[in-house]
Amino acid sequence: MTQTPTATVGTQGDHETWDVVVVGAGPGGLTCGAYLAANGKKVLVLEANQVVGGSTQVFRRAGNKFEFDVGTHYVGECGPGGRMQTALSGLALTERIKWLRQRPEGHCQVMIPGTTFQTPTGWDTYLERLIAAFPDEEDGLRRCVRTMRVIAAGEQPRRRPLALLRWGIRPITTLMDACGLSADAQAVILAENGDYTWPPHRTPTAMHAGFLHHYLQQGAYYPRGGGQVIGAHLTDVISTHGGRVRTKARVEQILIEDGRAVGVRLRGGEEIRAGAVVSAADFKKTWAELVGEEHLTRRLRRKLKNLEMTLPMFAVYVALDVDLRERDTPPLAWVWPTNDVDGYYREVAAGRCPEKMPVGISCPTAKDPEGTHSAPPGYSTLELVSWAPKEHAFWNVAGDPTDGDGYGRGEEYRRLKEELTQRVLDTAEIMIPDLRERMVFCEASTPITQERFTLSTEGSCYGIAPLIKNLGPFRPRVTTHIPGLFLAGGSTEHMFGINATIWGGMGTAGAVLGRDLVAEVRDGAVFVDEGRLTPLTDDFDPLLASKPDSVIRRAARRRPQEAAGS
Repeated sequence: MTQTPTATVGTQGDHETWDVVVVGAGPGGLTCGAYLAANGKKVLVLEANQVVGGSTQVFRRAGNKFEFDVGTHYVGECGPGGRMQTALSGLALTERIKWLRQRPEGHCQVMIPGTTFQTPTGWDTYLERLIAAFPDEEDGLRRCVRTMRVIAAGEQPRRRPLALLRWGIRPITTLMDACGLSADAQAVILAENGDYTWPPHRTPTAMHAGFLHHYLQQGAYYPRGGGQVIGAHLTDVISTHGGRVRTKARVEQILIEDGRAVGVRLRGGEEIRAGAVVSAADFKKTWAELVGEEHLTRRLRRKLKNLEMTLPMFAVYVALDVDLRERDTPPLAWVWPTNDVDGYYREVAAGRCPEKMPVGISCPTAKDPEGTHSAPPGYSTLELVSWAPKEHAFWNVAGDPTDGDGYGRGEEYRRLKEELTQRVLDTAEIMIPDLRERMVFCEASTPITQERFTLSTEGSCYGIAPLIKNLGPFRPRVTTHIPGLFLAGGSTEHMFGINATIWGGMGTAGAVLGRDLVAEVRDGAVFVDEGRLTPLTDDFDPLLASKPDSVIRRAARRRPQEAAGS
């Protein structure tokens, strides 16, 4: 189904004054822009990359034969009544962005040496399966799971409520040790923490319990058509409701005049004026680089100086000449070659990468059997994710990666990238033994790659570290001390992840408007006129629709629309 180009999507040389300028076209920035445009605001969204979507975008390789998701692997709370459906309903997108539930009997396969575990839906079933896997640890497992459930689900404990709730601020490893859990049981409970890449011994129990709850409520989901459909349809809402999206437009400075945000300056010197600015860019860079130290409070300066970011990812993208669905290979898995989860993090945090790397395995062709772009019939695509040191020195990179791609030609960088690629493949072969034999394409992405394309501090995918001092009432609000400046994205009070940032984008839009959009949408409000959205045809290409400048050029030249690699 194809999106017909519209003349209202991003053009160069805009000299108008906008109601709101949004910096960054990830899911948070786009959702914020969509809600503002749907509520009558004149909105301009600016994206430094050539394609919108942030970490939800895709790219294609081998002559567009294979498509890979950058960061859309599995998402929770996407069922009826969940936060995702609620946020999309206010934009009339629930029928355009469809969510496919992944294996209700167990959405994620966890593998540690000697144990394979299927993560189910529901806390009761989760506990039952843990006990079945580790029958000698039933008492400790019951205590541990009960405590996490009380903290995450907000259930009222029957006894010693304060004692139970106090566990929320303690490290998850402290709770598990107090419950007498073995290293294997702990590894299974922690195995999916690669979804937020932070050391267990520094992760509050409330954080990990909340993460588990996110998936245990309704299971895990994947968007039909791949992650790019999110950016494509949010962009369409903006463009059909009077807003614009510009790609390849890197913001260099947020303009502050008389103590108020009044617009932005792009790299190259172009200035764009606005009544308000929303930064959905990296939190640390927003303040340190786009706003500037002279406009910061003393408290914010201290916070930025000591701010830690979640560890960055190392990803390997693979295509196989076999349909893994025929083997009943799970669409989602976390494979650990050892049971020492915390030990791996300690090594990476110290700037080292152990020989045996944990790997998250995502198979888009299995998650979305009707997908049109992932791979041809008879093939499969895999996204293999791990994490690695953030330091430029580790990667033998000098200078600023965001200024270009020269680092990729460095001999030492390429050598290390290949070495880590082979380690990731070694772990993936624990689940798919003939992976190398059936592999027809392989490409890797490092933390430096992430930093270059998303302009994120240290290449972090999940923003500021989930420490107690960064959670709950201590997490950055979407409103700021500078009038007219608002925040969106994964480092705000709404947390990180696709679901949270989309939900948070709605919250930021509400803050700009001075309204409780969440309450309005929950009461049934729909702000988008579905009849104004671009009609869809059978050759819809979400990647092309997410390159608004390219769409306009193609339309102007009257060339047939075609898939474009990224």
